[in-house]
Amino acid sequence: METHDSGADGPRVPQRNFLATVLSRSDHKTIGLRYLWLALASVFLGMILSLLMRLQYVWPAAHLPLFSQFGSAPDGYAALTLLHGSLMIFMVLTTAPQAGFASCLLPVQIGARDLAFPKLSAAAFWVTMASICGLVASFFLDLGTGIPVWIASVALFCAASLVNSINLGVTVIDLRAKGMTLPRLPVTVWAWFINAILGMLIYSILLAACVYLLADRFLDARIFVVTEFSPAVPGSSPTVGSIAEWQRLFWFFAQAQVYVALLPCFGLVTHLIATFARRPIWRQRAAVLALCGLGILGFCIWGEHVFESGLNTGAPLLFSQLAAAIGLPAAILVVSWFGTLWGAKIRQTTSMLFALGFISLFLSGGLSGLILARHDLGVTPTRDDFVSGHFHLVMGVAATFAMLGALFFWFPKMFGRHLDERLGKTHFWLTFVGVYGVFMPMHWLGLMSHSGMAAGNPAVTLAKATFLQSLITISILFTTAAQTFFVANFVLSLRCGGVPAEANPWRATTLEWELPSPPEVAREVVVYRGAYDFRSVDDDGRATTEDFVPQYVPSALATFGRRNRSPQGRGQTAPHSPQPAGAE
Repeated sequence: METHDSGADGPRVPQRNFLATVLSRSDHKTIGLRYLWLALASVFLGMILSLLMRLQYVWPAAHLPLFSQFGSAPDGYAALTLLHGSLMIFMVLTTAPQAGFASCLLPVQIGARDLAFPKLSAAAFWVTMASICGLVASFFLDLGTGIPVWIASVALFCAASLVNSINLGVTVIDLRAKGMTLPRLPVTVWAWFINAILGMLIYSILLAACVYLLADRFLDARIFVVTEFSPAVPGSSPTVGSIAEWQRLFWFFAQAQVYVALLPCFGLVTHLIATFARRPIWRQRAAVLALCGLGILGFCIWGEHVFESGLNTGAPLLFSQLAAAIGLPAAILVVSWFGTLWGAKIRQTTSMLFALGFISLFLSGGLSGLILARHDLGVTPTRDDFVSGHFHLVMGVAATFAMLGALFFWFPKMFGRHLDERLGKTHFWLTFVGVYGVFMPMHWLGLMSHSGMAAGNPAVTLAKATFLQSLITISILFTTAAQTFFVANFVLSLRCGGVPAEANPWRATTLEWELPSPPEVAREVVVYRGAYDFRSVDDDGRATTEDFVPQYVPSALATFGRRNRSPQGRGQTAPHSPQPAGAE
């Protein structure tokens, strides 16, 4: 038998074009960055929509873009509100912290080479892209066609998010590096993992509900007998029980969705505070248990808003007690944050400022939530201003601050460049002042109606309300204009190069900084300790040049790494071994 060594007759490998290469890439870093780009585009589109809605509210007779085809029709304005909410809830607050940051960073934080199912992750991204295209397209369609397109788009989004949740959960359970026990996981991984479990539950419920709605409309399945979605049978009337079932399934998703958005943000903020305070997380295990409690209670209070939807008489008491109990794990997290910051030498970077801003917004929104617990506030006709201010402050703005802090922190890891700190701090302070100028007056408007001020002197009340509405409009314009600093910072850092980043510019301890920037294929690592070991002395009590010990540096004290406790104050320290190449 002859053998041809020249290779002239051998099979030729076809050259793949650029588009095929882009579509087929499935590594976790590429998929995570694609989700973040998608969320970034969605947040700016959502901000433009909110600005247009505000201008239409202030000047209803003005001819504005996207409004000309609707005029003053309430259906058109409602469609615009729906599009704004869909983009911000689904594509920004849900996609960015979980599918974006988690896909990009979770594998390298636990020492894995990739996600458990990379190709499924890539497929989920393109399904999400189809979902956002459908959401936007539904806005330009007539009502009869737009509603089914919107429901189908939400169903696609839930299917993709369900796949991502399963993928992240399996990755954490199965692909952790040697020595990466559960107590040694960074708190960010804990938050993503808990959120993945929560996502498996709620996305499957909403996906089923969306499929049922589409079956009602196109197959006359009559699962939810509502006249808007299925034709009524002559001589019959819609059953209240079926409508109540739809409401229950919806609130299974909607109530827990708040914690789907906030749970990863809690983990991101906790991680940033520990890193820039240069101290271990105060009572880290209690903080992790608090995250678990928030996930469990957040899912269990699904009936808080459906007291009058066919539930038994004991349901209001049960769900109100569960809703009140959620304040306990939230308080534990807040105490952990302040305990970490107490007496620390804080590095006032842009990331840290956004983390502190998150705490401020979360506490402000939490206090307004206590006011909403009053039943008599719910009967006031203009309470929507107060509810809108509370909801946006806690879920929208606070979560955005956490994501911006994370972006400034991991930008060197993602792109190998620094964002400019001066532009970043300017952007923070302008945005911080602007959002309080937008949403605090909304609280005031709601309380004015509740307090009965209009009955005393209607003219004075109208003048005050007009002033507050003008202040809100000016603040929205101011906040929107402030985002130009972020856009300029982002574009200049990517296009003009910016400052090249070190391998570990923040002197962080977690595994992702052991790799070069931007990250390449992860090599095998062994974990010897917990994620937050900050110290400034060696075994002999002498000062060292570094104030941290990475997780992959060996330690002579095995119990220290197992317990994930800081040795400070006990006279015990682990040897500070030299860092490996690439982690300078």
